[in-house]
Parts: sequence; structure tokens; C-alpha cells
Amino acid sequence: MELRHLRYFLAVAETLNFGRAAQRLHLAPSPLSRAIQQLEAEIGGQLFTRHTRKVELTVLGMALVPRAERAITEVDSLAREMHKRARGRADVTLAFRSVPHDVLRQIATAASGDDAEVDVRLRPLISHTQLGALLAGDIDLGIVHAPVDHRSLSSLPILVETMGVALPAEERYTQLSAASVETLAELTLLLPAATDISNAAMERYGAAARDVLAVEFDIVGGFAALIAGGGHCCFVPVDPAAPWHQYVVVPGVVVKPLAPRTATTTFLAWRSSRDNDGDLGQVLHRIRAAFPEPVQR
Repeated sequence: MELRHLRYFLAVAETLNFGRAAQRLHLAPSPLSRAIQQLEAEIGGQLFTRHTRKVELTVLGMALVPRAERAITEVDSLAREMHKRARGRADVTLAFRSVPHDVLRQIATAASGDDAEVDVRLRPLISHTQLGALLAGDIDLGIVHAPVDHRSLSSLPILVETMGVALPAEERYTQLSAASVETLAELTLLLPAATDISNAAMERYGAAARDVLAVEFDIVGGFAALIAGGGHCCFVPVDPAAPWHQYVVVPGVVVKPLAPRTATTTFLAWRSSRDNDGDLGQVLHRIRAAFPEPVQR
């Protein structure tokens, strides 16, 4: 099946007129009609019903339209990507969730290179789905909030954040210099859905809380409203620049660091087999140079 035949087919399907489709394709009507006939012969059925004054798609033709569109889009995308690579450029998709803007910008800048030979496309994606997306090739790099434990994936620590707990701004909590395990005894700990408490110290806090509530779909401002209303709390980075800190901390909410100091590590992850000069090797080399040690917050 020739790609040009699919392009011709889509032009006729969009205009439902061989003459207008031929004009769009800069062809004479006769070669266009022959090309469609050849495609129909290859497929084994009619794609159009031809009347004296109108052309209609058959059921077979209607079924081919979305498939032909996907094929053309994929081939055009491939052509653009290869053209970029031939000119020393490439696209890299970087997935992220809740990363300070300056750290995200530092990663993207390092990936792009001094001459911006790589176009970095940012894609918001929750952390626990990124590993599957990396393995499937849907993304090139992912920023995840838990250690990567998969034989086909590699990772680099990029950010270490001191953790705290967001508490109701009540006197018994505002006067604290830090939050102990006992601080959560009368509070319900809110966790975003699909969040694993992999840090041992944070697990102790979770066990000490009155209850733990996994929030599946957070209404905008929902965490902050529950905490400010009393009786609830959640873990947050103490860094005011952290997106989750900014999201949760509103009037009526106070953040206290966990005692003893507790930190979480964020990692950049990628598929191990792609760490070579013909693929992501140079991108990863620049990112490693930019992050010889993880940023401390």
C-alpha cells in the first residue's frame, strides 16, 4: 500500500469531490481517479460510491479514514524527527510532577544543550505511571519521587527535599518548632492517591496518625481547605518554592519540619538501553554534568 494513495484517499474523503481533491493535490482528475481505483483493488472493496453529481464514502471508506489519518500522522512525525536528527536536532519528552520550577528548568536546559540541539517537550504525568511510560517509549525521561527498581531502567538523584507536615494553624501546632510523631495523634493524614510512603521515618508518622485517608481526586484547594478546617494534615516539602508546598500552604495552614530531619529524594529516570551516543547518551551526559550531586532543599 503506497503512502501517496492514502494521501489521495484522504483528500477525496475530505472534499467528497474528485475535482477539488485533484486541485488540492495539484493533480489532474484522471491520475487521481486511477490511484483511488488502485487502492480499492489492493484493499478489495470500494471506498467511495460515485454518483453523477456527488461522491460518498462507503462503510469501508469510513473505516479507513481514521486509520489512514493515523498512518499519515505517524509517517510525517517520523520524517520530521529523522530530519531533525540529520541536522543534529531531536525531540526529548520529559515527564514531571511537582518539581520546583528552577530545578525543572535546570534539567531542561541541560538536556537541550548549549546550542539547543534538542527540543525538550514537558509532559505533566503522575509519578507512578512514568515508569510504564518509559518502558513503553511514550516518554524519554521521567522525574519520579521514589527509587527506581527495575532492571531495564536507570536513574540519577537530582533533588533532596527536607520534609515537613502541613498542620492546622492552631496554637498547639503553631508554637511547635518541629513536628514529632505524637503531633499527628489527633489528625487524619491526607495522602494523594497512589502515593507510597517509602521513607521509614514517614511511615512512623503515618502509623501514629489518627487515620490515613488516600484522596483519589483532589478538588482544587481541597487539601488546603481540609487542613485549614482542622483535624487533617499532610506531608509537604519545607521549601516554599516546592509546588506542593505552594499548593497546600494557605492562610490557616502552617508547616513544621519533621523531627528528626527527614528528607525525600527525587530521581531522573530513563531506559538503560537508550544511554548511548546514538540516542540519549549526550543528553544524559549533560544532565549528569549539571547534577554531580542532587540539589539540597
